[in-house]
Amino acid sequence: MNMRIVDFHHAFERGERTPLEVLEAVFASIEKDGAPEHVFTALTRERAERAARASTERWRSNKPLGPLDGVPIVWKDVFDVAGTVTTCGSRVRAQAAPATADAELVRQLEAQGMVSIGKTTLSEFAYSGLGINPYPGTPRNPVDQAVARIPGGSSSGSAAAVALGWVPCGMGSDTSGSIRVPAAFQALVGFKPSHGRYSTQGMYPLAPSLDTAGPLVREVADACLLDEMLTGQTCEPAGPLSNWRFIVPAGRALAQASPAVQAVFEDVLARLSRAGAGIEHREFASFELTRRIFEEHGTLVAVEATRVHEALMASPEFLKVDPRIAARMRRGASLAQADRDVIETRRAPLAAMAGKDLAEREVLLYPTVSMTAPAMAPLEKDDEWFAQCNLQVLHNTMLGSYLDMPTLSLPAGPADDGLPVGVSLSTASGRDARLLGLGEAVQELLLR
Repeated sequence: MNMRIVDFHHAFERGERTPLEVLEAVFASIEKDGAPEHVFTALTRERAERAARASTERWRSNKPLGPLDGVPIVWKDVFDVAGTVTTCGSRVRAQAAPATADAELVRQLEAQGMVSIGKTTLSEFAYSGLGINPYPGTPRNPVDQAVARIPGGSSSGSAAAVALGWVPCGMGSDTSGSIRVPAAFQALVGFKPSHGRYSTQGMYPLAPSLDTAGPLVREVADACLLDEMLTGQTCEPAGPLSNWRFIVPAGRALAQASPAVQAVFEDVLARLSRAGAGIEHREFASFELTRRIFEEHGTLVAVEATRVHEALMASPEFLKVDPRIAARMRRGASLAQADRDVIETRRAPLAAMAGKDLAEREVLLYPTVSMTAPAMAPLEKDDEWFAQCNLQVLHNTMLGSYLDMPTLSLPAGPADDGLPVGVSLSTASGRDARLLGLGEAVQELLLR
């Protein structure tokens, strides 16, 4: 359908379609396209039908709950949805008891009338940026019909469901880049908010002090609408782009972009410059210092994921975990206590530095991922390439996660080979409404 949330709202308002008709079309599309098991871990058809019927009646009575009423949504399978197993994409949890209650975010959005279609696949335990998962299967990136390419992860299925046009919104989680990477690889908008902006109650953790929930959508306007419905805050209008300065981090912090990605990025800079925006290449000290911590001591996600999965790693069930994910967990467990102390104690001062180093009308701008989506087959066959590629894919996104910087990944256009490229806008923690407003203005420019 390739529709935005606002398009559904207008269609319902004008009586052109009903939520129940939309739901029927969604399931028809899923069945027609085939192999939904590679995108979904569970379809919640009965639940969705009840919600769509109730929404249809509200619209017919002219009493909708709001602009989200009747709009379909999918959930990454780290969110509890009552009556379904939260598998986290792992054989270890395949036989777990079904959730008895909804995650708080599920409850909040369904209370506003959204219709939950199902739960989507992911990298096992959300612990990879590639999206590859032998169980329950890896969704193929829809942008290339000739070559099977990775979808990006870990929110692979939620992104694919939106990119395939089945739903206008997929909810994902983002710890080190798990919303932004699949957004970049599949030409979507991905929003990682400040930590705690959206509830993570009922969301299976990976690294609790980093974990965030957020949407994958087609346009920033939809992310703004969802944010407003969840927080009560209105996105701040950006005003003229000439009032803004876009800071391109210089130095060694960011991964060197491939020529294809760099060419698209330079075009974005040129468009912003022509629109009157200020462009400045300068070293962003907190990025440089964070990169150095990662290189010399390790990452915070490795520290916290080891704690989350400590019992699993000591049990026979650990043998069921994908060996590539298990290897990451073991590396995290091997970090010395002195390294863990540095990683954890340096975070707050560096996050404060990041906020001070960005003026009110300044925002960071950089490629979300330094490459376009690579082919899947070589990654499935070569564990060394899998590990190397995973590090490269997450390199840029991990910096802002550590510094708790809300970040938008926007589609920047196709590279010469036709594959999507994403660019990220990052700002200081807590400036989410301002970032979303600016993101709308930048996306409008890029869509011209």
